[in-house]
Amino acid sequence: MGMGDGGHVGPRDWKRKESLASALIQVALVAVLLGAAVAFVVHRGRVRQETDTRLKAAQGLAQRGNPADLEKALKELETLFALDDKMYGAHALAAELQTELWLDHHQPGAEAHAREHLARAEALENKDVERYGAKVVRARLLLAEGKAAEAEQALTALRERGASNPKLWLTLARAYQARGNLQAARQAFSRATEAGWRDPRYAAAYGEALLEEALYAQAGEAVGRALSANAEHLPSKLTAALALLYMRERPADAERMLQEVQEHEAELSPALKVRALAARAELALARDNPEDALKQADAALALLPEDAPALFERARSLAAKKDAGARAAFEAAVAKHRTAPLFYLEGAKSLQQAGDGAGALALMDAYETVFRDVQVPAGEGKTVSALERDDRYWLARGGMLEAAGRQDEAQAAYERAIAVKGAALARAQYAKGALLLARKDYTGAREVLAAVTPETGAGPLPDAYAAMGEALFGQGDYATGLQHHYVALSRDRARKVPLEQLQARAADIGKRLTAAGQSSMAKTWKTETDSLLR
Repeated sequence: MGMGDGGHVGPRDWKRKESLASALIQVALVAVLLGAAVAFVVHRGRVRQETDTRLKAAQGLAQRGNPADLEKALKELETLFALDDKMYGAHALAAELQTELWLDHHQPGAEAHAREHLARAEALENKDVERYGAKVVRARLLLAEGKAAEAEQALTALRERGASNPKLWLTLARAYQARGNLQAARQAFSRATEAGWRDPRYAAAYGEALLEEALYAQAGEAVGRALSANAEHLPSKLTAALALLYMRERPADAERMLQEVQEHEAELSPALKVRALAARAELALARDNPEDALKQADAALALLPEDAPALFERARSLAAKKDAGARAAFEAAVAKHRTAPLFYLEGAKSLQQAGDGAGALALMDAYETVFRDVQVPAGEGKTVSALERDDRYWLARGGMLEAAGRQDEAQAAYERAIAVKGAALARAQYAKGALLLARKDYTGAREVLAAVTPETGAGPLPDAYAAMGEALFGQGDYATGLQHHYVALSRDRARKVPLEQLQARAADIGKRLTAAGQSSMAKTWKTETDSLLR
């Protein structure tokens, strides 16, 4: 009876207890798994937040543009990689910065790191929305290997797929430059500068390219924009100083900038140390001290024996010393940077001044060989040789030919410069007019010079007014000739030509008037010029 009334547990009670225990265990497991998932998500979110913060910090540091800033940016990325070494954007940025330290600054060890990070970025490319960052770095490496056409093709393909950022435009500009298409390069440099206006590296690269084209004023303007983005950007200060020195303007300002760079000597990369020494060589030349210039250039080459600007400064120093090795030195500089007009145009001028006219013309021939086959747009879907549009080349070549006594060839070169109707038009017209004047073709000289010597006195070249005065003297029109000579003297006075030079010119004109039987006019001329040149 006892057994029937209680104590016996049937199968249904056992199943009920088993189901309850199982449910509790399952709930506990779900709770554990859910907690782990939440913890993982939270941790991953924190890691992602920190990696994003580190990446932005690295980008911000890199935007300051100095080698030390790039190194600091890379340290931020090292910390990021300790948290997540599979982040495409970070590896692409590291590859870019290491490539810059390698190719632009010649920092030891940077090449291996650049290639390592580029390989990692390329392996991760399909996991990131922005897929062309590593491809731009790869194109930069193609350029370094001398494969400019391949680099241009790869970058153009990216552009056709809609890619567009300052890094791409900068690399494309360098590809155009390497192939000699300087017109397209300037446009691409400008696009990079506009898009990356917060980063001084883009404007600095544009300024350096303009300097290599011997466009000094424009180079100064470009690096001025870089210094607006970062007033302590050392590469821009060096380019700004060189631009002033090549123009032979404000040498004190150039020296001040070089001193400011020197104050950061511990932060200078090998390339910047070489550039600073090359700039000091040019400063010595501006002070008519070729011995010190050669010393500075040789010190630069001891650091980087194949640096093209340092080789160029060494050649200029030798030419200033009238050393017979100057021509070979310029050829060595040109061989390292074939598409830098500066090396040809200023090199030829230096050789001519050193008395090596044949060497000067040889450099101009080499220039023609490099740029003759480069094609530039000519409108209506047509192209023309870049040389046909290169008025500076024809003007410079004309000057070399005239100095060599080859006047007919010189005149033909000046006419080709005039036909371009470019920025050098006025100088080309003056050069042709002066040549005709030297040949005593006064009528022809007046016809050419009339375009650059308006009666208002507002013509662009004071020398052209002096030449027109001589042409008028040659035809016996002394009164009108004196008006042009007076404009030339007053304009030169305004641009601070040394007073003793102007007084000597005025006195010579007075003597010639007297010798020509124009004594009364000579007295009036003396009165007027004495007042002007007091």
